[in-house]
Amino acid sequence: MNLKCQISLYFKPKKIEYFRDKTIYDLIGIKLYKKYLPTTGDIMRQKRKITQIRMSDSGKIHALYTYERKTRNYEWRHILGTIVFVILIVMTEKNLTIFDWIFLTLLNLYVNIYPIFLQRYNRIRILNVLKNNGYQSPYDISK
Repeated sequence: MNLKCQISLYFKPKKIEYFRDKTIYDLIGIKLYKKYLPTTGDIMRQKRKITQIRMSDSGKIHALYTYERKTRNYEWRHILGTIVFVILIVMTEKNLTIFDWIFLTLLNLYVNIYPIFLQRYNRIRILNVLKNNGYQSPYDISK
């Protein structure tokens, strides 16, 4: 299996991410997190009149495929951010108190882990829309 297929397999939603008719992300409060994000949350996007997926009448499906690719890009950035964050914590571990460990772990959760969950949640929603409208998942196309 080549690297591209392995990467695609990582980004493809897993069965474990689904729980009954919801996702595990619904259960951990991703909608609340999404609503109050300081830069691109639902409330800020409404105030700034930001449209995340620009859907012209002719390109709605293309816009969904494009945004699905963006979710992978955003998720990858946060994965790298998590790795860098953990490396920095480990490098300075001698100077950290228990409070520092707790604070930095919670900060990493907010800044990197929850955004990874949000991108996975968004990807599942996009793939559901594509499927419900009779279009293929990008993960089926790449095989």
